[in-house]
Amino acid sequence: MRKTPKWITNVIDTLSIINRRDAVTFAVFVVIATGFWFATTAYQKTDATFSVKLEIEGQPANDVFTTHVPTELKVTLYDTNSSLLQYRYNRDIKTLTVDFSRYADVAGNFRISGAELQSLLLNNLKSTTQITAISPSLVDARYAVTGDGKRLPVKIKGVYTAAGNYRDFAPTIAPDSVLVHAPSYILDTLKSVVTEPLSYYGLKDTLHVKQAIALPVGVKASPDSVNITIPVVQYVEKHLTHVPIKAINLPPGKELILFPREAEISMLANFEQYNHINAGGFRLTVNYDSIKSDSQQYLPVELRSAYDNRVIECVKIYPDKVEYSIDEESK
Repeated sequence: MRKTPKWITNVIDTLSIINRRDAVTFAVFVVIATGFWFATTAYQKTDATFSVKLEIEGQPANDVFTTHVPTELKVTLYDTNSSLLQYRYNRDIKTLTVDFSRYADVAGNFRISGAELQSLLLNNLKSTTQITAISPSLVDARYAVTGDGKRLPVKIKGVYTAAGNYRDFAPTIAPDSVLVHAPSYILDTLKSVVTEPLSYYGLKDTLHVKQAIALPVGVKASPDSVNITIPVVQYVEKHLTHVPIKAINLPPGKELILFPREAEISMLANFEQYNHINAGGFRLTVNYDSIKSDSQQYLPVELRSAYDNRVIECVKIYPDKVEYSIDEESK
């Protein structure tokens, strides 16, 4: 292998020394520039926002908040960059602990004003630091003693309708009552609670929905939602033919000859009960007592049914009146 000339080796060594010197010089320059930048910006003032966890201590086990209580505050501080940088890594300002009994009153109110929040937060800050914003700006909640609760019925609020030949029936609610907690001055005025409004139109199938309970401010329910079932059934046309018509209240020795003696019944029938509906569930009659004069030619046909409107509706009879003749029975 051919040997590298010595003069080339000397040139490479010289360039390496120069490069190392340049690298050291560049590094020293960066350190100086960084220090200069920090020195010029560290004492400049600006603002930054921090998350502060809100903890409530000393709350009795049988006291329950009935309105929302924030668990975190957004606090905006104004100070020098160096101070704000220290806060970024200072755990002492990451949590604010307050005493329940200090801010709760006997009426069921728990309130920390904006001024009190700011005072509490400033306790952990430097004297040079200013608080420019707190969100939420105050804590205003309600609480109740669990023993003061009472069970109230739940009522459905809203609108729901079935489509076309579909019918909706009485809904069911599970559970149909909930345990409600609130300060006594609110609880005493409540007789029931209602759901958040329903809005369903053109239903073609049974509706199953979980619906939240609409609660006034300062009221908490357990559970806070209910399961609602609204039965929806399709109704279809059904016809029964050759249903006999019978005469009633005949005097002794009298007989009514009817023309015709049978009628047809048409209706809208619950699709689920369709095959169980038959002529045996109906009674068609004409009443001898409804004859008012000898010139009367027709008697109205009266209907009695064993089915309610959950099974049939829009029932019609054809014909709805019949001719008759009176026959004297032979002795």
